[in-house]
Order: sequence, then C-alpha cells, then structure tokens
Amino acid sequence: LDVISGGVALAWATEALEKGIVSEKETIVPLRFGYAEGYKEAMVHLAMGTNEFYQSLSKGTMVAAERYQGKDFACVLGQEMSGYATGETFFISQALGFRHSHLDSAGYSYDQKTEEKNVMKAADFMVKDERGRVFLTSMLACLFARGVYTDELLARCLNSVGYSDLAGNIEGISSHIQRLRWRTRIATGFDPKSVSISKRFTEVVNWKGAIDVEYLNKLKSEYAKRIIDLTVA
Repeated sequence: LDVISGGVALAWATEALEKGIVSEKETIVPLRFGYAEGYKEAMVHLAMGTNEFYQSLSKGTMVAAERYQGKDFACVLGQEMSGYATGETFFISQALGFRHSHLDSAGYSYDQKTEEKNVMKAADFMVKDERGRVFLTSMLACLFARGVYTDELLARCLNSVGYSDLAGNIEGISSHIQRLRWRTRIATGFDPKSVSISKRFTEVVNWKGAIDVEYLNKLKSEYAKRIIDLTVA
C-alpha cells in the first residue's frame, strides 16, 4: 500500500463522510481527522478491498470521487499528490508531469525560491529541469544528488569509462531522451490540454498567500503547449 496515495485516498474518504456524500455503510469504520484507530482499520479495508467503496478507492482517489461525487476536494494531480502544497508551479508540474510525480521537475523548489508570477520563466524552468533529470535518471543517479552531479562532473565520469561521445553531448542527448519520452506519452493517449486541477488546490493558502487561479490556469496552458512542442521538435 503506497503511503502517500493511501493517505490522500483516506483523507478524501474522511471529507466525503463529513459532507454526507458517503456513510459508514461505505467506510465501515468512523473516519475523522485525529482519530488514528479509524485509519488503522480503514487501511486494512483499503488494502483488502472489503466492499465496493474500498474497491473503488483502491483504484485511485479520483475513481472513487467520480463514482460517489466529491471531485472538488480530491487532492489528485494526475495521481494522488505528493506531500507538497508550495504553489502553482508545483501543482502544474505534477498534474502535467510525465509520471505525475514531484520527481518530474522541481516545481516545488521553484515555488519556494521565487514569488515572481512569470508564466514563461516558470515553464522554461520546468522544461529545462526535466531535461537534466532525464539524463541523471538514465545514469541511475539518485536525484537527491543532482546538485553534486553537474554536467561537468557527469562528463568526467563518462570519459573515465570510455563514453567520450556521451560526455561531449550531454545536452543534446538529454533533449533527445526528453522528446522520446513525451512522444511516447502522447502517442499512448495523454493529452496535456485536457488536464484539470481540482478546486481544492485553488483554495490553498500558504506562506506566500492564496493561490492565484489566473496564473495557475495560464501556466497550465503554457506548459501543455511546451509539452506538445517537444513532441514535434
């Protein structure tokens, strides 16, 4: 059982129960924030698919939300969100990201480091950051070490084992891998323009203030365009 997806799913189930969308007939056990025993039992039901409700929920929070209603407060960005609520760039980077993961690009870091609401700069960052990450992951590097393994150091590593062609063309190869990934994703049915962001994300208030919905939507449109452009480049 994935702890992040499971947690988001049970948080949605808790709010659905509070709002009367579902009852304890579906959840089997009482769910309320702060009551740990209920979640301990619910995790077993989620893992085992005890009834139709938990069977739907085990397929994903949005699957259950579409069946029982409650999509507005489903914290799903392609899949259940990772543990960040840093702002617009992160929400878009996971919702439209290749794996719907915070690992696709450091949108969360961008939010933390800048208060500027510049759509083009944010989109540039996500495309460039992803490009660097695909090369690192292709070399089986840990992304926690991405600040250590600069292109210069990677080139030295590659040269030391005889891969001079790779070492001399890291940027070009990174771009090629990035384009191949997105061509595959689009060819298998993903449409970045069709991605929607749940209302709950527009209600977030953090240390920077409230989410700017207009900026969020403009960034989503621009990043979707950038992804499509990568497939035809």
